[in-house]
Amino acid sequence: MSFTDGSRDLNEGDAKYSLEETVLGRAWIPLEGLVLTPPVRVRYEKHPWLEAFEFDGVKAAPAKRKGIGTKGAKGFVRSLSTIYSAAYDDYRAFGGDENFDADGYFRHAAEYFARVAEDDSRRKMAVKFCGFAENMWREGDQEMLDICMETVIPVLKKNAYMGAILKDTITEEFRDYLEGQRSDN
Repeated sequence: MSFTDGSRDLNEGDAKYSLEETVLGRAWIPLEGLVLTPPVRVRYEKHPWLEAFEFDGVKAAPAKRKGIGTKGAKGFVRSLSTIYSAAYDDYRAFGGDENFDADGYFRHAAEYFARVAEDDSRRKMAVKFCGFAENMWREGDQEMLDICMETVIPVLKKNAYMGAILKDTITEEFRDYLEGQRSDN
């Protein structure tokens, strides 16, 4: 994002921008890589410890899937630990570093989130797990992609409440991918 007096055209060449009027002047916002939810606002925040621009209505667009990723099971255990406090205890219960049963581990996690999805106090965790499942599809190596599509997604879809959360939470790209899969997945 950059601020300008508007004297030059930033829509030339490959980059495309949206010109937004802000209290600080005109702001050129790239149209690719961001999701804009009007009204877009840019605010200057001044605190004793920091001065910064704050953005309302602007967030990073989800990365596009480019095929099989490189992130393996241990990387996803670390990611899961940010939303699921028992992630490392379960990791040890499913073999840990020695003989890790990744399929059983992620099935267990999906079953847990499907069970607690209707609990209002844990709904936010269930929503985050749906994003986690999408990241398995987006970033996972072949093993993790298979676990996501053959284990995790079927468990989530089996529970009507969790299936609805999944459908409402995931990106259009992932939704299209899932709709293209066989109905028994």
